[in-house]
Amino acid sequence: MMTYFLDSHFDSGDMYSPAGNSDVKSSGLGWLDTIHLLKEKFEVPRYLGLVRRPRLEELLGKSVDQYPATLISGRAGTGKTALAAAFCRNRRKVAWYSVESSDIEWKVFANYFAASVLRAVESGMLVDQMLPIDPEPSQGTIAASLINILAEAQTQLLHEPLLIVLDGIHHLFDAPWFGEFFSLLLSSLPENTNLLLLCRSKPPGPLWRLRSKQQLNVLDEKVLAFDLAETARFMKKLGFLRADAERFHAETFGRISKLLEKSDGVKR
Repeated sequence: MMTYFLDSHFDSGDMYSPAGNSDVKSSGLGWLDTIHLLKEKFEVPRYLGLVRRPRLEELLGKSVDQYPATLISGRAGTGKTALAAAFCRNRRKVAWYSVESSDIEWKVFANYFAASVLRAVESGMLVDQMLPIDPEPSQGTIAASLINILAEAQTQLLHEPLLIVLDGIHHLFDAPWFGEFFSLLLSSLPENTNLLLLCRSKPPGPLWRLRSKQQLNVLDEKVLAFDLAETARFMKKLGFLRADAERFHAETFGRISKLLEKSDGVKR
């Protein structure tokens, strides 16, 4: 069942600012001794007040079935994370990683990426057994990391599908290793593994061009926006009339965060 968030306090992509008392654990890598992994960044988000959106359910399901990777792109408040989180609730094996700006260093990102996959497949292997000792993000280092991580995942999964979700990859667009990593990742994905990427802006050319190679499908914020029928159902749930829904839809273009602002403003 596909759902969508209604609670305005949860902003797409922004709900993982770790609290000061968050539980952490050491990476266990010699060259990553100062890095700790925040458990919250591996958890699929939960949202309050949900409403079904069958149209997006069907679109995302078809995309995951037909493409190795799907990119959901839109500004903050368009519902990227809520859509992905609801979709993940119906999957058995999900490697979720909420990326932050502090993860732009290769050694930090690689540690989190490996840990998210190992956690999803319930592997007993340690992160330091997956990543090469060389901390530099060379092509060889990246390739070796992916080979080790994905091979271990396949060993644990057998033939069960795995969905890898990277929420907030726009934080990595300026990383010098970004293009190399995603190119190698997409070319290395096993048949039973899919990639779901969430970002706020158009990605760099190398990743964007993968669309023409049938490796990547894109769902942008025009797709995420509520159509008039969805807006009407949404407004009815909040106690508004059809006329109000039509006016709100025209003023907000169906953007969920703006619809919530409008409805809150009228209620006040």
